[in-house]
Amino acid sequence: MSLTPDLLKRIEALLQRGGVLMSRRRHQGEYGPEHWVDADLIPDVQAWMTSCANLILLTTAQGSYFRDELTRITTSKELAGGAPWPLVQKMHGVLASLKDEAEHGLLRRLEDVVMATAFDDFLDHAEAFHRANKAREAGVLAAIVLEDTIKRIATKNNVSGSGLTLEPLVDALVKAGVFTPVKAKRVKAYAGVRNPALHAEWDKFDIRDAGDLISGTRELIEHFL
Repeated sequence: MSLTPDLLKRIEALLQRGGVLMSRRRHQGEYGPEHWVDADLIPDVQAWMTSCANLILLTTAQGSYFRDELTRITTSKELAGGAPWPLVQKMHGVLASLKDEAEHGLLRRLEDVVMATAFDDFLDHAEAFHRANKAREAGVLAAIVLEDTIKRIATKNNVSGSGLTLEPLVDALVKAGVFTPVKAKRVKAYAGVRNPALHAEWDKFDIRDAGDLISGTRELIEHFL
């Protein structure tokens, strides 16, 4: 997928800003005073590197090379002595690579990444409640994630969900070839737990139902977002 226009502009702005900062380096020497960022530039360089790090964390998945490289940069022992230009250059290179990979469709959209991460967090909490035998809490959290997940799957596949409740939206996803009829049947079963969970009809589902809702929703996120 391609980058959203706003995200692309943000990356380009950071790349340009980093280029300006590096152009203000007095000398290209590898060692000695020239190795370190001038004292008057440190606040700007620190702010720029923080913005770059934040953007990389937001747009990449845990365990990716980008995250690993970011960790290597931000935990470098050299930072204990100041701000070294080589680390600034490395950060600029990582950001440039991120932009290139995203433009070639090798990164998921920012919104997908952020929401998938948020959904995982919600489902982790739901699973904790489930392990504690708290069906209500587990069901409510998973139900919220299920509904938003289905809507985002529809948006991602250009399926209009305007005015549709959850089950008709699932049918629309079948017509669009996103879900198979078998998958749709399973999703509707999850929705059968979601409805009473969101309407405080506690007697209509139990801890096993909540567990099925959690695992089913997580599967949808992993395979369709």
